Amino acid sequence: MRAYDRLRPTAIAIMERLDAYGVELDDQGVHVMMSPVNRHELAIAHLRWQLERQLSPGLMAHAGTPEIDDPATGRLRRPDLVVIPLAALERPGRAYLRPDDVELVAEVVSAPNPENDYERKTVDYPAMGIPTYVIIDPRKSTVTVLSDPGSGPEGARYRTRHDYMFGDQIAAGGYTIDSDAFLPYEGDD
Repeated sequence: MRAYDRLRPTAIAIMERLDAYGVELDDQGVHVMMSPVNRHELAIAHLRWQLERQLSPGLMAHAGTPEIDDPATGRLRRPDLVVIPLAALERPGRAYLRPDDVELVAEVVSAPNPENDYERKTVDYPAMGIPTYVIIDPRKSTVTVLSDPGSGPEGARYRTRHDYMFGDQIAAGGYTIDSDAFLPYEGDD
């Protein structure tokens, strides 16, 4: 029995019983996510506002997202923001997204756990077939855009990477992001 199959019920129970901000599941186990800091949430709000002005009818930028559940790869992820069709939320039952629902995923790096966004998710999201992954890093005032998921001898990876500094105009998944809206972390962030 795969770790995903054994641990998924535990991940769901943790979310429901502890009212955790989020729980993720990958081949390394169950990860309970801590509540984010203000500048983390502000970056997601700015990104959502910018994307919403550019989306085609029938698409939405959703923050505080439901989990992306992928039994095929054994991954359960709760990104900070996704671009999805509205129809993905019309399905009955608990709000889980399928990987093929997701057009773009974004994460804001948290100061205590940057490896989750830069290491694990740069493998998980392309393995799930998600076309574009945006990493906003207020620790370094950078934005990284990964696209063109594929696999190689070392597993799933994005084949294209573009790095930007806060203040740059960014192209990501057919959208333009003004990263001047993002603030770096300070002090207790």
